[in-house]
Amino acid sequence: MATIVRTPSDTWKAVIRMQGWPTTAKTFRIKRGAEGWARRTEVEMVRGVYIERGASERLTLDAALKRYLSEVTPTKKPTTQQTEVERAKPLRAFFGKYSLAANRVGAAGVQRASMGVPCGVLATPCGPALPAHGWPSGCDGYGLGGR
Repeated sequence: MATIVRTPSDTWKAVIRMQGWPTTAKTFRIKRGAEGWARRTEVEMVRGVYIERGASERLTLDAALKRYLSEVTPTKKPTTQQTEVERAKPLRAFFGKYSLAANRVGAAGVQRASMGVPCGVLATPCGPALPAHGWPSGCDGYGLGGR
């Protein structure tokens, strides 16, 4: 069962303690938001599909791409390195401030359209290389699990 309390800074904090799961807490500006999140999270825990999203909410795409470009890209051929750096520039400019948890497929379509690329031409906003090779190593290093 969730405990929802008002904090001294006039926000609402929902804390869920359920046997077999780590204690989970999140702060909200509105009490209704805290209640809804607690309800959804408890249902996910009961169903056994709960995923801890705290790390992915704090990590921005810019930080993940920066780490990928500094750790993984140097191990590749020079032409591939150059291509990945160029592909990462518009991604970092458009998605950089978003958390990994906030990035959605719809936003990728908006980004493709802003680059003048017709929908369906690219499988991903930056082509196949960065996401396919970057997520496993980048996410594992931050404790996010990768694929």
